[in-house]
Order: sequence, then structure tokens, then C-alpha cells
Amino acid sequence: MTEGSGNPVESGFKSMQDALGGAVAAQQRSVGLAQDWSHGVIDSYKNQAESYRALMEAMKSSLAALETTLKSQEETNKALRQSLDAYKSVLENASNAQERNMQLAQSFFNDVVGTLSGQLESSRSLLLEPASRQQEFFQNVTQEWLDAYMKLLNAPMEFYKSTGRASGRGGESA
Repeated sequence: MTEGSGNPVESGFKSMQDALGGAVAAQQRSVGLAQDWSHGVIDSYKNQAESYRALMEAMKSSLAALETTLKSQEETNKALRQSLDAYKSVLENASNAQERNMQLAQSFFNDVVGTLSGQLESSRSLLLEPASRQQEFFQNVTQEWLDAYMKLLNAPMEFYKSTGRASGRGGESA
């Protein structure tokens, strides 16, 4: 008898191992893709934060020039000072919101990668468990992965909503 035509239990176990090996490899690729994507998004947020910092510096220079002009305008000084303070507050709030959003996104992506890594480790250890528990485990792993993936897909919309709320609050305080 050849190796492949042996005991049906051994053949079934071999098939299950092959299927699990493919699932583990797919999860490894998914983790790699998620990490690459998250690094790209985080780099984008970092670049955006740098742009905001440069804008803040330019605005500080502009505001300094306005303050010099305000010293010579006694009557207008009070109204412009209030406007200047409100503008500073809006810029600081926008910058703080951007920093918080970047930290939120980084935390989210780290959680996704951690979840996927944990699932990968669980899948590896699963190779030694009975077939009935393996099926239940894969259903749970698949559901968790889908949940994490949905969060990943919804992250840009959540960022947009939170930026819109921060902008809305900034406009009310001006």
C-alpha cells in the first residue's frame, strides 16, 4: 500500500493539516498586508501633522505681525485681540485633534495586527486539537477577523466624522 492510501483517519488528518496550513499562510499574508497598510496610513498622518506644524509656525509669524499692528490701533485692538485668541484656540484644537486622531489610528492598527497575530498563534496550536474543536475555532477566528477588517474599513469614516465634530466645535467657539 502507498502512503496516501493508508488509514482513512490518517488521510483525513493529513487533509485537515493541509487546510490549516493554507489558512495559517493566508492569515500571515493578511497580517503583512494590514501592517503595510497601517504603516502607510500612519506615515500619511505624520506628514499631515508636519504640515499642520508648519502652518502653525506660519500662522504664529503672521499673528506676531498682527500683534505689532494692534499696538498702534487702540480702538480696534480689543476686537482684533478677541479674534486673534479665538483663531489661536481653533488652530490649537485642530492640531490637538489631529494628534489624537493619529494616536487613535495607530492604536487601532496595532490592535488589528495584535488580533491577527494572536489568531495566527492560535491557528498554529490548533493543529494538535481534535477536528471537531478545529471547526468551531475557525468559525470564531473568521468572525473575529471579519470584525477587525470591518473596523479597519470603517476607520477612515470614523476619522472623517471625528474631524467634522472637532471642526464644528471649533467654529462655535469663534
